[in-house]
Amino acid sequence: MIRAAIALLAIALPVPAMAQAPDYEAFGEFVETFRKEARTPAMSALILKDGQIVWEGYFGTYDDEGELPTTADTTYSIASVTKPIAAMGIVAESLAGGIDLATPMTADSRWTEICEYFLTTPIPFMSGGEDINGNAIAPVDCAKPTSLAQMLDMRANGDAFVYNPIAYARIDRVITGAGGRDLRAIVRDRVVEPAGMRNVALGWHDPEEGDALRFLAAPYHVIDGRAVKQAISDDDFRAAAGIKTSPRALAAFDSAFDNGVIVPPSLRTRLIEDLEIGPLGDYRMGWWLEDWAGKRLIWHSGKDDERYSAVYLKVPEDRLTLIVLANTEAIWNEGSSLVDAKVARSPIARRFLEEFVQ
Repeated sequence: MIRAAIALLAIALPVPAMAQAPDYEAFGEFVETFRKEARTPAMSALILKDGQIVWEGYFGTYDDEGELPTTADTTYSIASVTKPIAAMGIVAESLAGGIDLATPMTADSRWTEICEYFLTTPIPFMSGGEDINGNAIAPVDCAKPTSLAQMLDMRANGDAFVYNPIAYARIDRVITGAGGRDLRAIVRDRVVEPAGMRNVALGWHDPEEGDALRFLAAPYHVIDGRAVKQAISDDDFRAAAGIKTSPRALAAFDSAFDNGVIVPPSLRTRLIEDLEIGPLGDYRMGWWLEDWAGKRLIWHSGKDDERYSAVYLKVPEDRLTLIVLANTEAIWNEGSSLVDAKVARSPIARRFLEEFVQ
């Protein structure tokens, strides 16, 4: 009788729903449909979970004849996604005693001249204005003794962050002006090699990583619905941009960052748990920060004008990462703001968050 009662009770009780397995195939189909609709010849994407690649997709072709299928080796200009990589290298160099993060931007002998000139231009992150949502953009404060640490946090414009790529691009000159090493050497020694990143060109003139350029996807700009091939930018490596690489190399960086290989885990903890941020988010040490559905996101996007675009998004609480690279501007969202961190303005990032973040 007891056994029969237990059996009946088991039948009556509701069975807990099994956790639904992530539908990576559907996400891949979404990315491929997006690529085709955006007339983008090549797109590469991957997802990491607990430091391991759990899905990757390589779509389209990466040569100008449309004959070479996009593969794991295909590389792209990652534009501003360079910033967190460079920032982590600079922080690691400072911890080793090679840089003082209190060094002022004026260690760059032309900083004041460049700063004051750009104040006279209509560029919003230099002369100020409003973003698309009416949020105020403070002008850059050329008289402020901005330190290297503050610049890594995008504080050249005042106490609140303003995304300022022109000021950020002067960081390498600040370091060498203060007697530090060349930025390319710093990032190679402090990030690329420890993380085990392969096929990473630190700028067009990098003498050590020709394969990254050999596998580079030709850049395109969509004009009247047709992808038109563009000249490759010969801009060299700066803290603001310049790296050319593949999603797998970025995945190696991601794992190394999470596991404390590049910088101490306490730095990652500070970004994720210790910093309280407002409704507009924040920018710290090369990363955009925002809270989405109760979870901290750290991320960066990139745009090489009329050539490439990139999204690198981390959900640390879930140990989940998305990396997407393209050889058009397709995955850059024109609604992006200089003072408001909202990665979900990217359709691919939004789909990823809605699909995989609980």
